[in-house]
Amino acid sequence: MKIKEATFLTMEPLGLLPFYRDGLRFPVVTAEEEQLVVQAGDTALRFVRWEPGASEEAESRLARSYEGQSTPYYHFAFNIPENKLDEAKGWIETVTELGKEAGRDISRSEAWNSDSVYFMDPAGNILELIARHTMDNGIQRPFDPDRDVQCLSEIGLPTRNVVFAVDQLEAIGIGSYQGRNDSFNPVGDEEGMFIVVQPGRRWHFTNLTAECYPFEVFVEGVGKLLLAEDEQGLKLRRN
Repeated sequence: MKIKEATFLTMEPLGLLPFYRDGLRFPVVTAEEEQLVVQAGDTALRFVRWEPGASEEAESRLARSYEGQSTPYYHFAFNIPENKLDEAKGWIETVTELGKEAGRDISRSEAWNSDSVYFMDPAGNILELIARHTMDNGIQRPFDPDRDVQCLSEIGLPTRNVVFAVDQLEAIGIGSYQGRNDSFNPVGDEEGMFIVVQPGRRWHFTNLTAECYPFEVFVEGVGKLLLAEDEQGLKLRRN
């Protein structure tokens, strides 16, 4: 699936501007007090303002969907050319510190045949650059951040009922990736997927755990989706 837009909650959208504009070099579409929009390859990445206790007055339906008190943070990944992980890693190290685990700063997945690096933005979101060796997207030139961050290809979707969430997503045409599982179940494909997991699972290469915060996406061929958690589990709203 292709994620054309993704919208996340954050406390201070403009506080993220230097990181995404100057560090990651993402083109800026909108920079306002209420929202920051940057372009990450084929995906528009939107951060909208949220503050505790203000959900009822919030302008966006995304902000109104969250009534919690903890500051939202998310995990999302960007595809890069499958043969350029080392060069991309070198670039990110000039921007910010990489996450490490057992002394390593590259995550290797044999099951997915991919390699990744992890890092965080100033709001505490967990970002990942992933080189998927199953994709025919290699390049024969030096890695260029302005051209080679291709799209948003993963978004973490914590939910207390993984099976219930996956059933809803499959019902609208977003199928499981590499089979079904009741605790860790990616849905979608290598161009774009939701990582459906139980809350409390530790995100790789961080000390943070998966927590339930709403987000909104526009998926090509599916439409706009608001994904939020209620007492039963995932509450999926489709426009």
